[in-house]
Amino acid sequence: MGKVFEFADLESPVDQEERRTKERRLFTYSAAALAAAENVERVYVMFEEFKSALDACDRIYQLSRHLQTPQGALVSGPPGSCKTTLAEYFVKSLPPSNLFEVDCGAIAIRLRANPVQGLIVSLLLRALKYPFTEVRKSRLYTMRDLAFEAISAKGVKLVFVDQGHCLATQAKPKATDVHENAATDTLREMMDATNVGLVILADSSFTTLEQVDPALADRVSVRLSLSHFSNDGHWVAFLTSFVSSATVCDLTFLTGDTGMAATHAATAGNRRSFRRLVTEAVLVSIDAGQPKVTSSHMRLAFERVRGVESTTANPYVE
Repeated sequence: MGKVFEFADLESPVDQEERRTKERRLFTYSAAALAAAENVERVYVMFEEFKSALDACDRIYQLSRHLQTPQGALVSGPPGSCKTTLAEYFVKSLPPSNLFEVDCGAIAIRLRANPVQGLIVSLLLRALKYPFTEVRKSRLYTMRDLAFEAISAKGVKLVFVDQGHCLATQAKPKATDVHENAATDTLREMMDATNVGLVILADSSFTTLEQVDPALADRVSVRLSLSHFSNDGHWVAFLTSFVSSATVCDLTFLTGDTGMAATHAATAGNRRSFRRLVTEAVLVSIDAGQPKVTSSHMRLAFERVRGVESTTANPYVE
């Protein structure tokens, strides 16, 4: 008996690739679903710890440039506890003012492992939209002074340093190296030279600022922390506020006893995990033509954001 040919056997490699591409596109979410998900993703909930940290930032922002005494805070917390969100929210929520250039009232930089002075200067220049951000050792001090002058000229009052725990691994310059100081030296010099406020955002494991740089620790006096939600009244309040603010989709399932417990089991109170999961559920429900999220939508969303190898059992499986 001869071979039974299928349609795919008659296709050229190019046609087969185009067909596979079209099949993949069938899975893509619709424009309506993406718009709804973007709206939900932008919802901010002013929970207690976040508000305390925001109040501290407001205080530092108000006092910087007016008082000579350095003003700063160290905000620590595990991944997904809204440290980066704190900086983003503060920067975006600043009202327009003639006291600083647009988008320059507060700026944010993000460190990486083993930071050096040149990296700090380059990141500051980039945040200030300076046209040249490459910092060579021969021009390090000149570029540092340019960064400090730009901070003063543009009216910057607050600098956020994300991934601040990287300061614990900062490169230590050799005693004979006259070109470069430690990264923390640069942050301290920035505070002293410009009277700008400083907020360091770090992992909860970073408890050694006093050992890394006692002088910087003395200037950064405020200590605050952000944590994941426990399955208690704070979690209930967070979900209730989130659901009431997300008006493009009915998320009331999350505020029922089953939804609250299952969603905490799925996310362990991690706000990044929560946002990712709920956003995916909105995508699923809208594309299903059902603008009310149900347990089945949450179950599929969990499968998609956690994958088949997840070590956490899907709490939405009935």
